Amino acid sequence: MEIDKLLIAARSLSLFEAWAWGFVGVMVLLAVCAILFLERRHFGRQGKAGSWLSMRLLALFLLLPLTVGVVTIPARAISGMEALAVFYAALFILGPLVWFAGHMLAGRLLRPAFSKGESLFMGASGLLILLLPAMAMTLAQGPIFHLQHSVTDLAFKGTPAAPLPYSVGPVRRFELPGVGPVFAQSLLAPTGFVLERIDRKFGDAWHDTRNTMRTIYCRDGQNLHFFWSTGELLPELRFYWRQPEGRVHADFVPVTESADSTLAREFRIAFRADGIDPPVPIPRTRTAMGYFVGQEQLVYAASSALQPGESFDNDCVMTGYKRLAWESEGPPQAVALLFQPDVKAPVLRIEIKRPHAEDKHIQVAPSEPTKR
Repeated sequence: MEIDKLLIAARSLSLFEAWAWGFVGVMVLLAVCAILFLERRHFGRQGKAGSWLSMRLLALFLLLPLTVGVVTIPARAISGMEALAVFYAALFILGPLVWFAGHMLAGRLLRPAFSKGESLFMGASGLLILLLPAMAMTLAQGPIFHLQHSVTDLAFKGTPAAPLPYSVGPVRRFELPGVGPVFAQSLLAPTGFVLERIDRKFGDAWHDTRNTMRTIYCRDGQNLHFFWSTGELLPELRFYWRQPEGRVHADFVPVTESADSTLAREFRIAFRADGIDPPVPIPRTRTAMGYFVGQEQLVYAASSALQPGESFDNDCVMTGYKRLAWESEGPPQAVALLFQPDVKAPVLRIEIKRPHAEDKHIQVAPSEPTKR
């Protein structure tokens, strides 16, 4: 399973990342070769080149599997939280003991033999060679990530402006007790349109939103859906896509003026056994599902965690939203919506509960404000 994840991650690398990690791999390989060359030359001058080669082969084909076994096998034999404690104890105590004791024993049996200090040195240098790839990946991950972003930003900066390709829907107004007016608007993409990137303006600079949480809007494939309350800061967004002549961009900011005079509708959510049907798409990070646990105690679970098959390019809770594990979770009993009309105030949390059989109306229960 871990190998599958590594292969998926490798296939998703950009050309720049592939070259960068390839360069890191070559540097690690050269460093390992340099260590082995210097060791071979040092022990060759002492007439122990054959013993050095035998030690390295023993470490690779005998001591390494043995050390890995004493670290992993005890942890696999135990279940629960104790397995983690056993694993760390074996990793930091039993594993090094077996590794260095094995080098010392092998060093005494080889001919010509290694001294105690030479055997410990061989164990330490072998451990360094094994840890070198992980150390290099840890040190290189941050710089490669920032360089990739810099290279990507350069490719998007300076693109010409173009008319907004989306079909801009009307701003719809709803009345939500405990919050007041809430608004929704949809941007529908034309057939064949592919949105490459969304930037948000902070101050005078534009920043990529790919790795940020979205609360005002969400994506349904190439379509975008906005949902906000009065007072919430509306983002200024920049969309990038490709046309036959090259990459272009267009800016967009939702506005409420056109909906201020329209009649507000009641905000209702329809509950099903396996999910919910909100009246408009809602960003997943703004919602939490409530379920009965134990003696009908209502417990909420954030909807931000992706279900199997979901992605951040489809992060809307909208009509037809289904919980895949609804049979074990039980029917959703409530939906909590989070709003923050004032950035200096606590987050406003509103609960919309499943109606009883005799009550066909949604029950709206404002809860205590909580800090996000």
